[in-house]
Amino acid sequence: MGINFKSLGLNDRAIFDKFFDSYQPEASEFTFTNLFAWKGHYKHRHTIFDNHLLVSSFSKGEAILYQPIGEYPWSVIEKILKLSPNLVFERVEKRVAAKLSGELNITQQREMFDYIYSIDELIKLPGTKYSAKRNFVNQCKKYNPTTCILDENTVNSFFSLQEKWCNIKNCVSDEQLQAEDIAIKEALAHFKEFNLFGVCVAINKNIEAFAIGEKLNNGTFVEHFEKANTKFNGIYQYVLHEFVKAIPKNFKYLNREEDLGIAGLRKSKLSYNPVNMVEKYRISG
Repeated sequence: MGINFKSLGLNDRAIFDKFFDSYQPEASEFTFTNLFAWKGHYKHRHTIFDNHLLVSSFSKGEAILYQPIGEYPWSVIEKILKLSPNLVFERVEKRVAAKLSGELNITQQREMFDYIYSIDELIKLPGTKYSAKRNFVNQCKKYNPTTCILDENTVNSFFSLQEKWCNIKNCVSDEQLQAEDIAIKEALAHFKEFNLFGVCVAINKNIEAFAIGEKLNNGTFVEHFEKANTKFNGIYQYVLHEFVKAIPKNFKYLNREEDLGIAGLRKSKLSYNPVNMVEKYRISG
């Protein structure tokens, strides 16, 4: 089946935003920032097919398609798989997978499920289920941290902290961390064009933590990246707390993306008591 894909450029953002604004996605993949920042690692390409936005990627030796973005994504999936049975769709939202023909193979992708949290709860950290989080936030307060935002005056410090973090974690020896490092730097390099929102935490006038996100849909914000210097106890909990406090009040939920099947990351994300999960599926013929 001949579908002609092209690479992502900054001038494609208006096309993506038009589809995302109309469709209101739930999955964290579907922002232009995410797709552009990770395009080097996943070889993202795109096209318009039957009035739907199609994004392809290449990972672990396999070419895949993401869920089509448009009015009838299930119909587009069925049409493409009928014409090209060897193709595979991934990161397909549950509401779309539910409308697919029973003849297709539909497999749950648990490691790709997004974690959804109540912003109000993350601000208030109420009750015993958040007692450990409150303790960590209070531990960090002992360092007299100050909160700042991502702008032209602080962006270089965001870059510097990412460099420091990667040196500590030896990113060059880990393919995923190396890819994330590139993605973070791509996002920071274009933070104004992408309308990204970021919060930073400074201790002794040095930025030691940051969180970066943006609008996902009309009710949900998405956090793309979160980094901190673990030399300071409770700093990860503190920067997340400062981040959610600063998110515009018209958003009720925060999507903190997936855990990639990493045990420690899954434990951490579950510990914040998600109110929902965005389930994603792999579809093949």
